[in-house]
Amino acid sequence: MTFKNILVPVDFSKTSDKAVNYALFLAEKFGAKVTLFHAVVLLQQDVDEKEHLKAYETIIEKKEEKRKKYLKSHADKGARLGVKIDSVLKRGITPAETILDFIDGNKFDVIVIGTHGLSELMKWWLGSVAEKVVRYSPIPVITVHKDYKGKPAIKKVLFPVDFSEYSKTAVKKGMRLIRKFDAKPTLMFVVEQQQHPYYYLQSSEPILKTNPALKKQLMDNLKSTTGNLKDKVAYHLAEGKPHKQIEAYADTKKIDLIIIASHGMSGLEHFLIGSTTERVVNVAPCPVLTIPVRSQ
Repeated sequence: MTFKNILVPVDFSKTSDKAVNYALFLAEKFGAKVTLFHAVVLLQQDVDEKEHLKAYETIIEKKEEKRKKYLKSHADKGARLGVKIDSVLKRGITPAETILDFIDGNKFDVIVIGTHGLSELMKWWLGSVAEKVVRYSPIPVITVHKDYKGKPAIKKVLFPVDFSEYSKTAVKKGMRLIRKFDAKPTLMFVVEQQQHPYYYLQSSEPILKTNPALKKQLMDNLKSTTGNLKDKVAYHLAEGKPHKQIEAYADTKKIDLIIIASHGMSGLEHFLIGSTTERVVNVAPCPVLTIPVRSQ
């Protein structure tokens, strides 16, 4: 997996600016092209009512001219770094659908998007947009949290796994990606008490402490996920709510990037990595790369 064409949906918020900076960091490393994308949101009622459309068109054109200037400021910054940047404005009823439709018609390797954006009054709700893009995107997505303060780097990478084929695929693809950065990977599995009542029985003690055999089995499973690379990878077992444990570990260990599958096992007896992924995206202290199974 490599990044040659990077799509960055922007809404000109501070979080969006952080996403642009992260995309420029990746573009410099991979020699990639960046496409900045902004969805000009149309109000459904004005589109449907013809008598409003002419006056509304004038308003939208003024908005587009203003936003082209914002896009140009990002493009100028990329030019100073030697990164090729294109800018695209598209009209749509909702930002997420407009972004996803644009992806379908173009060949991008990854999307870089902020998790929170402008206020609802500005009609570009980037928070909910990011969640929908992560959920439905056919290509990998890197989300940059609004509280992210670090300088873009990929030196320490965390792979949360659930032993599903989805997470194994994410590890395989992610490992290929981080070779470019000579990064140190850590694989992490979280045992969630509520989803494993059989192991706990009546004991309130941590299962990893009271059941050494299970701990060894889980560690062996973690190591088997990385195959021949196991001696070059660190491993970590934790217990509790997966997204909270992942957030805490990433914060404590100063992780630069979390790589996780967008979907995982299903059913009450399994680690629900789909919902966990969305929670991690919302709370992670560092950027999160989500990898859909159907991505190349």
